[in-house]
Amino acid sequence: MLSRLVRVLLALTAISPLSVSLAFQFARSRNYVWAAVAFAACLALGFLARAIIAASARRLETLRVTIHKAKSADKEVIGFFIAYALPLIFKPQPSSPDLVAWLVAAAMLLFVLWGTQSTQVNPVLGLLGYHFYEVDTDGGVSYLMITRRRISNVLSVKRVVQISDFGILEAPDQE
Repeated sequence: MLSRLVRVLLALTAISPLSVSLAFQFARSRNYVWAAVAFAACLALGFLARAIIAASARRLETLRVTIHKAKSADKEVIGFFIAYALPLIFKPQPSSPDLVAWLVAAAMLLFVLWGTQSTQVNPVLGLLGYHFYEVDTDGGVSYLMITRRRISNVLSVKRVVQISDFGILEAPDQE
């Protein structure tokens, strides 16, 4: 399983597209240096998400699993993108973003992520070609499964790596 710190970092990569919104706001207020920094943060978080998933697939212990039921969770990615667009829609005039407000929101998010054990859909991984499924296993536990494949037969998933208490990644030998 990933350490708590790495799980939080993976969860934080989901906010990468918010950096695009922030970069747009900075660019509208003609603060191009901060716009470039925000856009660079978006790219860095995207690369970090891919690196964490790739390292997990290579380094974590592979486990056998029997999945009884799977439901696509890809639709949740749309909710993330709507939330990312809201700051652009409701900003009536070009003005520089309130960095203090963004930092307070980031601190609150870190607090919540640190204290929870959940794994959530990550839109950055969705853009990188991953799919998300809510799966029920033979042990009676429900997980969020991340995979590169579209699952049409749950019996085709044989091996996973566990990235968190309730998050699994399909093992690479199946992809």
